[in-house]
Amino acid sequence: MAPASITFAEFEQLPDAPGKRELIDGELIELSPPKLSHSHIARRFCRLLLSTLPEARVWQEAGYRIGDGWLQPDVSVTWPDQSVENDYLVGAPAIAVEILSPRNTAAEIDRKITLYLSEGGGEVWVVNSKRKIMTVYRASSGQVLRIVADSTYTSDLLGLTIELPQVFT
Repeated sequence: MAPASITFAEFEQLPDAPGKRELIDGELIELSPPKLSHSHIARRFCRLLLSTLPEARVWQEAGYRIGDGWLQPDVSVTWPDQSVENDYLVGAPAIAVEILSPRNTAAEIDRKITLYLSEGGGEVWVVNSKRKIMTVYRASSGQVLRIVADSTYTSDLLGLTIELPQVFT
């Protein structure tokens, strides 16, 4: 039996619960609280991003109202003119960092990548801490470009080079 579809208005009214919740195409996705190793990697990404970007643009666990849904990347960078409505960030962030957890499915991550990029996101960084790699997705000429990085990645969007060994230590 397929899960019941809910609206964003219904999503907003859900009681608080541990972990985080996302809403994609009316489907409520509940994620368990992150493990400590997951949080360490997210914090390292934040520090690297904060080394060149203003604090007001770098977020850990901030949520975004994207279309009729809600996504909460592990780390994100807002656009300089990111919309805010009713105290919610609106639209996809410039950078969304998704750190894989054992419970993530490939289909779920693909849905998020598609949603971020179709709603104006600049890049999606999918981080696999077990393999110590980062796969970057970005839209280019109507196609999705996929780049796998295992040592460094330079984001032209941010003018920033990420040294992955610094993240995975």
